[in-house]
Amino acid sequence: MKLAVIGDTQHYRDELGRLCALEPVVNQLDRWAELFDEVVLCAPLDPGPPPAGFAPYGASNLRIEPLRKAGGNTLLAKLGLLPRLVPWAVSTRRVARQVDAVHLRCPCNIGMVAIFSTWRAVRYRYALYAGVWHSYQGEPRFFAAQRRLLGSRRFGGPVSVYAAPDPSHPHLVPFFSPSYSDADWELAAPGAEATLVRIEDPATEGPWRLVTVGRLTVNKNQETAVRAVGELVRRGRDVRLGIFGDGPERARLEALAAEIGAGEQIEFHGSVGHPDVMAAFADADVNLLTTRQEGYGKVLLEGMVHGVVPVFSRSPVADEIAGGGERGVVVDADDWRGLADQVERLLDDRDRWAGMARAARAFAGTVTLENFQQRVRQMLESQWGVSMPDPDAVAP
Repeated sequence: MKLAVIGDTQHYRDELGRLCALEPVVNQLDRWAELFDEVVLCAPLDPGPPPAGFAPYGASNLRIEPLRKAGGNTLLAKLGLLPRLVPWAVSTRRVARQVDAVHLRCPCNIGMVAIFSTWRAVRYRYALYAGVWHSYQGEPRFFAAQRRLLGSRRFGGPVSVYAAPDPSHPHLVPFFSPSYSDADWELAAPGAEATLVRIEDPATEGPWRLVTVGRLTVNKNQETAVRAVGELVRRGRDVRLGIFGDGPERARLEALAAEIGAGEQIEFHGSVGHPDVMAAFADADVNLLTTRQEGYGKVLLEGMVHGVVPVFSRSPVADEIAGGGERGVVVDADDWRGLADQVERLLDDRDRWAGMARAARAFAGTVTLENFQQRVRQMLESQWGVSMPDPDAVAP
């Protein structure tokens, strides 16, 4: 079977001419590619070089049909999209007619067009909705429109969502978003054991290493983490916070850290690649994520690989990740005092903390890329009524 992947995922060519995208996306699409004979990427392409965090695809059966990029969620930005709509529709429908199945990556402008342009142009359709699967204040109208379209049974295929099962909409399939393999999980074992040793050793009093990963934006809301660390410092706790990511909020957050007396305890590392993120988690004790609206926080899983307990804000999949409090703590996104309280409770109850760290790492082992690939295969076989190759099957 041939598959077309359609969306606004930015692609680049590196110095060797290899096709590159954000590393977590590459890791997942490489797994999709093993299930198909050929994969056509229909997405924006820039000559490069790729920025930090991008990596080349490993699959050899991928090629790209470039689309002109354009974006934005404001009315003015949408008006600027008008010249792109017809070319996007023509290109995506042409590609859809050349393949057996399409994979739409939503929510995005190109995905919105492709929901319509691929209708009855291809035998099988599938969509991933990587955003928040519920309405919320400030939700872009075009996101809400895509949720309604994909939530309709008329879409004609399965839709992966980061939400609980909905028996009234069996085509909506709860899913997860990993970025690491079984081998990565195994390699992290020594570091996870070292984390447990720090937690369980009563002589260890700090500094306790907290980490938060993500683009520095108002929605990602690192302000809550910064204020919580300031509160912990005020309470006399020996903590350090490493902030990994960059964005428009950086200058304000740096000023805030100094203003609340935590400038020496908070370090801004800027944008780094995926290996550096995983190395940061290997050295961390607690993972903070205070996003206001989150689809699936894959950085939570990445921390859990290393036995790092997440303390994070509520989302449609928060309870699934936290295991009802067995392996993570869910807090209000804007309650920095509450966040400080929850971190302090971990520091004061080492037995509970260590048990959560073990449960977190065990859960991370069940949501690897290999398990993701098998879930994709099973979903497509069930929803499309086809037989897919099993990459785990042993060749005779």
